Amino acid sequence: MASRSQRSSQERHARSSAVRHVADKPLLRGSLVVMRRKCGKSGCHCQQGEKHSSLYLAVRAKNKRTMIYIPSALEQTAREWIGNGRRVDELLDFVSQQCLAQLLDQKQQAVGRSREASVRRKRRRKGRAP
Repeated sequence: MASRSQRSSQERHARSSAVRHVADKPLLRGSLVVMRRKCGKSGCHCQQGEKHSSLYLAVRAKNKRTMIYIPSALEQTAREWIGNGRRVDELLDFVSQQCLAQLLDQKQQAVGRSREASVRRKRRRKGRAP
C-alpha cells in the first residue's frame, strides 16, 4: 500500500473529499422518478388523460427495489442528498481506478520477476551435465 505522500494529488483529493462527504453530508443512493397516475374519481381531469404526477425515490432496501413517495416540500432535500451520494460514488470510482492501475503495475513487476527467475533456472539447468 502506497503511503499518502506517494499518491497523486488527484487521488489524495478524491479520498479526502469522499471521506468529508460521507462524514459531513447526508447522502442517498437512489434516483427520483416521476409517476403519473389516475386517481379513480369519476369527475376528475385525470379520467380525460391529464394524469396526476407525483415524485418517488427509487432505492434498494434489503435487496428489494422500493419506491418511496417524496412530497414536494422535500423534493429539493432529496435531490441534494442523491447528488451527494452520486458525488461519493464518482470519487470512489476514481480512487478504485487509481488502485487498479497500481495493482496492475505490481502484477507486471511480479510477473516480470518470476519470468526472469524462470529464465535463470532454465539457463542453470542447461549448463549442468546430464
